[in-house]
Amino acid sequence: MKFSIKEPAHYFLREESYNGSHAYFYNSNDFPEIIELESKWSLIRNEIAPLINGEKQIDVTNINPPYLSSPDAWKNIYFYNFGWKKHKNCAQFPLTHSIIKSIPNLIFAGITVMEPHSRVLPHNGETNTTIRCHLGLHIPAQYPICGVRVGNEEHGWENGKVLMFSDAHYHTTWNESSERRFVMVFDILRKEYAENIHLVKSKILGALSLKYFYSKKPALKKTPLLIIKTFHLLFSCFWFFYIPLQNRFKILP
Repeated sequence: MKFSIKEPAHYFLREESYNGSHAYFYNSNDFPEIIELESKWSLIRNEIAPLINGEKQIDVTNINPPYLSSPDAWKNIYFYNFGWKKHKNCAQFPLTHSIIKSIPNLIFAGITVMEPHSRVLPHNGETNTTIRCHLGLHIPAQYPICGVRVGNEEHGWENGKVLMFSDAHYHTTWNESSERRFVMVFDILRKEYAENIHLVKSKILGALSLKYFYSKKPALKKTPLLIIKTFHLLFSCFWFFYIPLQNRFKILP
């Protein structure tokens, strides 16, 4: 697959549009590691079947949820949050964890649940360095009842297939069916940035740290950009040193 010319790595530190050259959507057949994952999708689906069937409760706290049509519209069970490993969830779904951790340049992964008749409202991610991927696990209806819009393009999910897009662009998802929608969401670092994977993880978490404080004090968004960049650097330095320790010593569950 031919990628666009490498852009400078960019991190969205407050609400802003992405004006780069990355495509809205990608063809999963161009990625051998995605084809391999799709061949194992039923193993993942079977392991999370108790969630789909309502036999197991979804117990999760979303640190930085996207804009939602209602407070309970979307839930996320994290495995990796840009390098921050959720040890308890990985242990709870060991087969799924063993499959996803083998994906090259994986930096984020989790199971997302969208409630019936709900939407994740337009937003963009934290960086232009990643490709977001959705593996359909339980898709209750075809497009246009359930779907994703990135820029001006729209697609639907399929069970067992991975939908790939750049979440640097503004995007939105919806589920207008009467059932919950389950996908495994994961981010892979674009190959042109992979040599700095740990630094990128740290800077993404630095950007998420800023968003967390914005959610508590929205007025902070009006802080001069130079000060925001300084705090982003400080947060990123913290995560750069903390994440290896957190992964190794299981500091948090």
